[in-house]
Amino acid sequence: MIFEEKRITLKDGRTCTLRAADAPDAAAMIDCLRTVSGETPFLARNADEVAYTLEEEASILTGKRSNPREFMMVAEVDGVIAGNCGVGSKGGRRRVVHRCGFGIALKAAYWHLGIGSAMMAYAISLAKAMSYEQMELEVVDGNDRAMRLYEHFGFRTTGTNPRALKYDDGSYRDEHQMVKLLGG
Repeated sequence: MIFEEKRITLKDGRTCTLRAADAPDAAAMIDCLRTVSGETPFLARNADEVAYTLEEEASILTGKRSNPREFMMVAEVDGVIAGNCGVGSKGGRRRVVHRCGFGIALKAAYWHLGIGSAMMAYAISLAKAMSYEQMELEVVDGNDRAMRLYEHFGFRTTGTNPRALKYDDGSYRDEHQMVKLLGG
């Protein structure tokens, strides 16, 4: 889905543009994913596992733009993709068409500037406009900053998947499922 660009003023005075990702963003999106995957243990992959080709990533972004029930949003600051978030359908069957999944990632250099909250607020409003009634996400145990953000926006924990992530050192972390009712 293509949506209207939104500009926000960050806590440090800079401007951030929230916009729909596009095929020309493929290289910057891959770089962003590699960066955030290396900065935090709270994502589902390690930086060396980001193996999309430019063509694959461009195809994914083009698909998101052409799908009226999904989107990939980027947060751009000074010409740099600082982070992204996306909403994806849980399926087209009548029993699940009311549900969407949500994911968000932000480079550490852009934490604490208000970008995460701005992306969340805009993503929730877009999901409602797409007639979703329920937004779902997963958050890794120990990611307290993200948990607080999600709870601030009305998400509640509905379950836990024990040992959902296994790290290279052999340790595990649980993953919590969270849901926000959007209406309906």
